[in-house]
This record gives sequence, structure tokens and C-alpha cells, in this order.
Amino acid sequence: MTISPVAPTTDALGAHLLQEFDLAYEMILELIDGFDNETARTAPEGHMPALWFLGHLMCSKDYVSGLYQEGGIALSLEFYDKWAGDCDKVDWEGAPSLDEMVGLYKQIHQRLRELVSTLTVEDLHRECPVEIQAPLDDYWKTRLAKLGSALSLVQMHDAYHGGQLGSLRGALGMTVPF
Repeated sequence: MTISPVAPTTDALGAHLLQEFDLAYEMILELIDGFDNETARTAPEGHMPALWFLGHLMCSKDYVSGLYQEGGIALSLEFYDKWAGDCDKVDWEGAPSLDEMVGLYKQIHQRLRELVSTLTVEDLHRECPVEIQAPLDDYWKTRLAKLGSALSLVQMHDAYHGGQLGSLRGALGMTVPF
């Protein structure tokens, strides 16, 4: 694992959450490994390109981070416009390189990890301190309104798209690493 050990201020539940948070992150990085700039921008019919998955997953982690940490979101609204939805708004020729996207993915993960590494059981019930302004229906806004639920959504989102990345690798004739 490329992530540093759990901070000593984290209780047992927080340590478990951090381990699972890092595991999903490592899974995505393993699934991206082996792509190059060209294959990361293309996909067979019925699949999204690997580069899109990185951008899309960054949006969810950054949004939750922005809700619960000082400073708001780190990504630009233009980034969200291109990567949060499906890939029809992405200019693949003008998109960042795979290395740039992986580097940004690591930064966005680390920012939210700083929060996760300090959590206690009580923190999971913490209400969102800002208004949720994303164009989401009430169900999703309710899920984002408590920190524990918001973090569980990030985990489920990573796992869901990790499965799709595995399927994409198979469609491209690549092995799935696990």
C-alpha cells in the first residue's frame, strides 16, 4: 500500500474506515495501471474511457471534501462540468495526460484522507456545515448531509466504478489485477 499508516489520533472505527478508504483508492490505481495516454482516452462500445473514471471519481471525493473541510472544493467548476457526468463533454484531445490525472487523483484522495484519518464514531453523525448545492435530487442530498453517509457514498462510488474499470480492462484484452 502506498499510503502512510493510520494517525494515532484515530479510534478503532476511524482506523477501519481509513483502511477501507485507502483500499478502494489503491484498487482504482491498480486498475489504471497499464493504461497509456492513448488507451486511457478510448473505450469499446458500452464502456467509458479509463481517464474519465479518474476525473469522475475525483469529482465525488472533492465534493465531499469540500462539504466537510475548510476551503471548499479544490477542483474548478469547469472540471466538474467535464468530468462529473458522463464523458460526452470531455475534449479528449485537450484532456490532461494520464500522468497528470493520476497525480491529481492522488492529491484529491490525500485531501479527503486527511479528514478520514481523524474521524471518531461521533464524527460520523456530524451534519454538513454548508448547503449542498450540487444538482442532485433530495435522496442524494440527504445521503450527503451526514459525514458518515457521505463517506459511505464515496466508497460505494469507487467500488461501482472500479467494477466498470475491471470490465473495461477485460474488453481491451488487459488482465484484471485482482
